Amino acid sequence: VEENELDNRNQQRSYALAGKVSALHSLALDIENETYEHNRLLDGISNDFSSGEGLLSGSLNRVKNLLTTGRQNRKAMCYMAGFVILFILFLWYVVSRLISGE
Repeated sequence: VEENELDNRNQQRSYALAGKVSALHSLALDIENETYEHNRLLDGISNDFSSGEGLLSGSLNRVKNLLTTGRQNRKAMCYMAGFVILFILFLWYVVSRLISGE
């Protein structure tokens, strides 16, 4: 009788252990899927940052070229800067008049 009782306990513990192993296996698969998804997301972010870096470096090169050509023609650069400042002031004036309702 004692041997059958031990066998029954071992069988119950074996089933309980199998359930825990199954749950652990399911959890490991979920972690794997999440890892793949996060890696895909990080790769996409990396590509976005790379394209942004290329855009910024291209813009910086254009600004450098503008500044080097500005040294050769400072009068035109002063006119351009003055025009930009006056345009911004004009926009500020128009917007402030519209907001105040006058």
